[in-house]
Amino acid sequence: MLRVFIADDSLGFGTLASAWLEAHEDIEVVGAARSAPEALAALAAARPDVVILDRLLPQPEHSDEILAFVRAQLPSAAVLLISGMPDEELGDVARTAGAEGHVSKAANAQALADAVRRVAAVRQAR
Repeated sequence: MLRVFIADDSLGFGTLASAWLEAHEDIEVVGAARSAPEALAALAAARPDVVILDRLLPQPEHSDEILAFVRAQLPSAAVLLISGMPDEELGDVARTAGAEGHVSKAANAQALADAVRRVAAVRQAR
């Protein structure tokens, strides 16, 4: 079972992503946050395998703070960046930030679940 935490300031996207992921037998959403302080307070207890992180939460430096926390406190967790920005641009941002992968907010339910599985596998291989 892959444990997923969603950090996204959009209530609509977070709710939708959670429902999409919970429909898969191998994925469990273990927490969600709409701000960096809320995410930082909840992540350690949630112990996720994958953190879905909005690139602009609501500013890039907030997402960077969460990514740094995950790397320091949850080294086995993978980070999947999400954003409404174009896929190629988001891919460059994800690589630069040190995330295991990225997916557009325009992705469908299956693409999101596949991306979660993919980044978890990448992190486990390290």
